[in-house]
Amino acid sequence: MQFIKMLLFCFISLVMTGVSVASTTESDLYAHKIQPLFDNRCVACHSCFNAPCQLNLQNYDAFVRGANKLNVYNGSRTKAVEPTRIWVDAQTTEEWRKKDFFTVHTSQNPDENLFFRMVHLRVNQPTAKITKQVHESEVCSNSIATEKASETAQPELGMPYGLPPLKAEELATLKEWIEKGAPGPSTEMNKKFHELSSESLKQVREWEVFFNGDDKRQKLVSRYLYEHLFLAHIHFKGGTAHEFFRLIRSTSACEKGPKEIATRRPNDDPGTEKFFYCLVKFPGTVVMKTHLPYEFSPTKLQRYKELFLSGDWKVTELPTYKSAVAENPFIAFKDIPVKARYQFLLDDAQYEVATFIKGPVCNGSMAVNSIQEQFYVFFLAPESDNMVLNKEYADRAKDLLILPGMYGSDVGLINTPGFLTKVIDYRESYRKLRSQELAKLHPGGYTLKDIWDGEQTNNNAVLTVFRHDQNAVVLKGAIGDLSKTAFVLDYPLFERLVYNLVVNFDVFGNVSHQLMTRIYMDMIRMEAEELFLTFLPPEARLAYRRSWYDGILASAKMNYIFPTVGSKEPTGIRFTESQKTKKQLVEKILFYRLNEKVRGPLDALNWKKIDVPENLQKHFKTHGYESEFRKVASIAAGSKTPFARYFPDIAYVMVKNRTGLTTVFTLIHNKEHENISWITGESLRMAPAEDTLTFKEGYWGSYPNMIFSVKEAELKKFTDKIHAIKSDSDYQALVDGFGIRRQNAEFWNYYDELTQIYKQTSPIEAGYLDLTRYDL
Repeated sequence: MQFIKMLLFCFISLVMTGVSVASTTESDLYAHKIQPLFDNRCVACHSCFNAPCQLNLQNYDAFVRGANKLNVYNGSRTKAVEPTRIWVDAQTTEEWRKKDFFTVHTSQNPDENLFFRMVHLRVNQPTAKITKQVHESEVCSNSIATEKASETAQPELGMPYGLPPLKAEELATLKEWIEKGAPGPSTEMNKKFHELSSESLKQVREWEVFFNGDDKRQKLVSRYLYEHLFLAHIHFKGGTAHEFFRLIRSTSACEKGPKEIATRRPNDDPGTEKFFYCLVKFPGTVVMKTHLPYEFSPTKLQRYKELFLSGDWKVTELPTYKSAVAENPFIAFKDIPVKARYQFLLDDAQYEVATFIKGPVCNGSMAVNSIQEQFYVFFLAPESDNMVLNKEYADRAKDLLILPGMYGSDVGLINTPGFLTKVIDYRESYRKLRSQELAKLHPGGYTLKDIWDGEQTNNNAVLTVFRHDQNAVVLKGAIGDLSKTAFVLDYPLFERLVYNLVVNFDVFGNVSHQLMTRIYMDMIRMEAEELFLTFLPPEARLAYRRSWYDGILASAKMNYIFPTVGSKEPTGIRFTESQKTKKQLVEKILFYRLNEKVRGPLDALNWKKIDVPENLQKHFKTHGYESEFRKVASIAAGSKTPFARYFPDIAYVMVKNRTGLTTVFTLIHNKEHENISWITGESLRMAPAEDTLTFKEGYWGSYPNMIFSVKEAELKKFTDKIHAIKSDSDYQALVDGFGIRRQNAEFWNYYDELTQIYKQTSPIEAGYLDLTRYDL
C-alpha cells in the first residue's frame, strides 16, 4: 500500500510539473519555476535568522527585501538592535531599505546582477574547496564591485555554497527571470494563494470570533492563548495539508484586512487599547527548523471553552503590560484558574516544549547547550501541583517567580550581576516555599499517581528531547535508551520554561539579556531534575545529582546557586533495589502508570537498559530494518566499541528495497557530558566514552550533517562497518562507501528524494531541511 501511495504521489507530482511548465507565462514565471527553484536549492540555507546575510528566499517578498550585514545571532553585542523579522517588522521595500537591507537584484543584465553572479560563480567554480561552514564564511557583498572582488579572492563562495551547482536548465530559467526584471507572482497567482476555501474561511471566522470576545474573562484568556500560540503554524483539522496560519494582533478588524502589530515580544504593550486577534495565512515556504504545527478544530475550540470559560472565576481588572507584570505569567494571569492554565500546557506539551527549540532561537548554541543530549520529560499531575491545590500558596509563590525578561532586551552590563543575584535569591526563596508546601500536602512523598497519565488518552504525557549541537528536537514517547537525566515538570516549571525562552526572549537583545536568559534556563533544568529526584529514595538523590554535575567547578557552582533543599523528603514509591532507583522509577512510570496509548510504541530498536515487563515482551520486537540497526544502537563508545563518537550529530539513512521504495531513518549521535553547568568550554567537559547512537524511523532533525544511502541487500554490511569503526579514517571509509558528500554530483537527487518522502509520509509536519551544518 505504501508503495502504491508513493507511485501515485510521484505521478501527481509529474503531472503537476507538466501543467506548470505548459501553462507558464511571463507573468507567472516566478510562481511556477523560480519559487520552486528557491525551495529546492536555496531555502536549505536561506531561511530563518541563520540565513547568510539575512537573505531569506521563502517567498518573493523576502527576495525583494534583500540582504543585510547584521548577524542576528550575535551573543556579544552590548546594545540591542532593531528586529528584522521577515513579514513582521516591515511591509514594503522602502521600509526594509531604512533598516539597511540592500537589494540583490541589481540589474536585468545577468553579468551585473548580484544574485545571478553569486549563483553563476558556483557553476564556474564547481570544485572550489570549502573549509568553513556557512555561519563561518559569510561575505555580504552589497555591490557588484565588492562581489567581483570577492569572486577573485574567495571563489568557493558561489551559491549554493559548497554544494553542486545549478543544472544548465535551472541556470537558464534563473537567467531568463533576471532578464525579465525578476518579476514576482502574477496578480492571479497572488489572489489564488490568499483565497481560502469556504470551509477554511468558516473556521477562521469562528476562531476569530472566539478570540475577540468583549468580556474581561475572554480578553484575559485570549491574551494568554496568544502568548502561547504566536509561534504556531496553525492548521485546521481536515483542511489543506500545506495551508498554515499565524495568530497575530492587529490594529484593524480581521475581516477588513489585518494589520499586524509588530512588538518585540508577544507580551509587549500593543500600543492601542483596541486591537484584534486575527488568523493570517503563513506566506512562505515551510522549513522544518521553524515549523511548529498546531491543530485547530471544533473539538479544540470546545476544549478551550471548557478549560477557560466554565466555572465562576472572575476578572476584576485586566493586567497591564508594565514591566514585572507582563513578563510574569503568574501575576498577569493570576485570575485564570491555575488548573486550566496547566492543563492547557499539558494538552499539547510537545508543541509547548518545542517552542523554545524552534522559536526565536531556530539555531544557536546558547539556547540549547543548557540541556543534555537526550532526556525524558514527565509531568506532575494537575491534581498534585501545589499551585493547583492551594490558592494561597499560588498567591505567595507568584511574586517569587520573577523572570529575567522583566529587565528587557537591553540590560545594562553594570546592572547584570545585581539583577542575577535578585533572580537567584527569589528563586531560592521559592524552592524553600515549595519544599515546605510539599511536606504539608504530601507528607508521605510523591507516588506514581502524582505523575500525569495523560488522562489515559493523551500521548504528550512522556516526551524525549534530543539535542543536536546547536539545535534540538522534541519527540513524543520515551525514545532512545534510558536517559542519563530526566525532567519532571510541574506548572511553575513548565510556564517558566515557555516564558523565559520564548515569550520573554528577544533574539535581537544584547549580551546581558541573552546571558540572563541562558542562566535562568540552567535553573529551570536543575529544578526539573530535582523534581524528578524527589520521586526517588532520599538516600539515592545526592549520588545522582553528583554524577550529573561531575567536576570540582560544577560541584562548587551547584553548592552556591543550587544548594540542596528538602533532600530528606520521603518518597511514596517502593523500590526493590537501592542501586538502580532511577531505572526502576522510569520503568514504573512507563509500564505501570502510563498505558500503551499514552506511552506509545515500545522502543525495541534502542532500549537496552530498560527492562520490559514479561506481559509486554510480545510487543517488544523489532520490525523490518530495525533488527540490523539494533546491533549498533545504544552501545556506549568505550575502548572496544568506540564507533558512536565518530558520527556527526544527525544523519539520515535512506534504505532502498528491491522495488525502489525508500525508508528513511534518523541516526542521532548522543554526546555525553561530565556536566553542562557552563556556557563556554563545553568541549572540555565531554565524556565521549559514554556516547551512543539512537536510530528512529522518520525525520527527527532539522540540520542533517550527512545522508547515507543503503540498499536493502547491503544493510548488514553497513551496520557491520559501523560496528567496526575504530578511528575517524574508518568512519570516512564508511562515508566513501555509503555517504553522500556535499559535492557529490548526485547530491541534489538524494536531497530531493528525502524532501518528497517527507512531504508524502508526513504532510502536516514536513518542512525543508537545513544544510548549513552539512559535513564538509
